[in-house]
Amino acid sequence: MAWYGNRRSGQPRPGARAIVVGLGLSMVGALAIQTSTAVRSGIETSRKSMDGTTANLAGVASGLAGWSLGFGSQEDQARIAELELQVRDLHRWKELAETMALRMERYEKLLDLVGETQGQSVTARVVAEENGPFAASRIANAGAANGVREGFAAINEYGLVGRVVRVGEYTSRILMLTDFASRIPVMGTQSGDRALLVGDNGASARLLEPETPDKIIPGEVWVTSGDDGKMPLGVRVGVARKVGEEWVLDLALQARPIDFVRLVPPPDFADPDLVPPLGGVQRNTDSTLRTVSAAPISPGTSPASGSAAPAPPPARPPSAAAAGQGGAQ
Repeated sequence: MAWYGNRRSGQPRPGARAIVVGLGLSMVGALAIQTSTAVRSGIETSRKSMDGTTANLAGVASGLAGWSLGFGSQEDQARIAELELQVRDLHRWKELAETMALRMERYEKLLDLVGETQGQSVTARVVAEENGPFAASRIANAGAANGVREGFAAINEYGLVGRVVRVGEYTSRILMLTDFASRIPVMGTQSGDRALLVGDNGASARLLEPETPDKIIPGEVWVTSGDDGKMPLGVRVGVARKVGEEWVLDLALQARPIDFVRLVPPPDFADPDLVPPLGGVQRNTDSTLRTVSAAPISPGTSPASGSAAPAPPPARPPSAAAAGQGGAQ
């Protein structure tokens, strides 16, 4: 009660006075600082240095943001623009290819084009062969029991690998394109030139006796021509490159290690001598299905004159006729 009574009695409070005096001195000091030239110049110098530091930090931050968004320097930006242009070109080529494929399909139907008959292919895993009869060969884990025969083409996702030269019951031997004993007819996709691809026991193969070597284009893609009737048409083989005076192919099979291949049978071009002739008499097992060919007509005889008249029925014997009359009487 004494403390409460002293406050109400109007006695002075030293704490409140000290606060008021401190606020007044602070305001006077602030006014003195703002009006003083020396103090103002010092503050300006410090502020300029802080502004420069802030600007440098902002530049570094903007550079980091630009690098993260633009993947670095101007070279990266140019590379991105180049890739975008290539993507647009590929889209145009895709549309053109789809249009041409549809047109070719319609043309084939209109012309009643007979396509190449192709048998069923077999996928197999291949391994290297040691101490084999060839310098470059592989062993596939598919043989006669799986439907593989000699002459099958070995193809992977990059192009032609070789051909089957020996077939066992459950395995087969593949002669690689790089082997010197390999001979594959090929043709250029742009020049249309044809040649025989011969292995050189290295990483590439030579084009032997091209028809028009002057038309071959460096970097041209070469595919199988199928001229021998033992290889499918249009399988990618490699890219042409000139070495000295001769042309070689950088083979597509060298792009990646060979693990799996697809063994494709050759086109079915049967020997015409084995095909039965059209028309004529065919020997059938069922006698009721045998066909009878018409007798040939001589050039000087017409069908009316050449045809024989029907024979009259045989006459009855006289004895039989007389016996019949006697019985009737």
